[in-house]
Amino acid sequence: MKHAFVSALARMGTSGVLFLSIIVLGGERVVGNTTSPVLVDTSPNTTRRWMTIYTHDVPLSWDWQEGASSATLSIIGLNETVTTNFSGVTSNFLWRAFAAERPTREDVYDLTLTFYTNGTLTVGALASRLAVVAGAFGAVTINTGAENKAWGKVTGNVLIPYDAYWTNSTANAVSGQLVIAKSEGATQTNALAGTSGYFGWKFMQSDWGYGTFGLFLTFPGTDGEWNAMLTRLPSGTMIRLQ
Repeated sequence: MKHAFVSALARMGTSGVLFLSIIVLGGERVVGNTTSPVLVDTSPNTTRRWMTIYTHDVPLSWDWQEGASSATLSIIGLNETVTTNFSGVTSNFLWRAFAAERPTREDVYDLTLTFYTNGTLTVGALASRLAVVAGAFGAVTINTGAENKAWGKVTGNVLIPYDAYWTNSTANAVSGQLVIAKSEGATQTNALAGTSGYFGWKFMQSDWGYGTFGLFLTFPGTDGEWNAMLTRLPSGTMIRLQ
């Protein structure tokens, strides 16, 4: 049996609405009650929807590993790391992804639940990836002009969505990759997890520094490429003398 380590609320997408009807038979009367609508994502191919967080309180659930006596939950994001230890059999945990009702920044988190025996021997592990996306919490600012300067500027860590289903030419892809090339600097090739999801580009406290960067998203074995040019300027005040 394959274990699933994901948040129930993170799986709520926008592909469909499920209504549950309860019929109560009482004597000669039939009483019908309909619950409130529940969002259900009916497309398994839209991985990004399954990975997206829609609330600041995220309930996580799992099956306890047989033979384990303790476990450690590690949540590693672009901006922070959270570690929680479980000293006995536990099947759920409520994770607060951010304090306010709406996030102040986007992030992508890698969740790993590692099970241990009485000692330090690992007897199993579960993993998942979840993302905090501003657009999942209401209206966001949209730049409709491709030449708008805001498109090409980055000021910190970046959350990059990708999906082979954006075009028919890449829809049958089985893998994806993102190449990041700094002008007159390093080039990094990143193998993506699946063909639909989120990639976290960590700028802060990294060796990337400042400058101009070319991003090239491809799905090997298919035609087509998505590309962008981004610029990160030094923080602080810049004084220009002429």
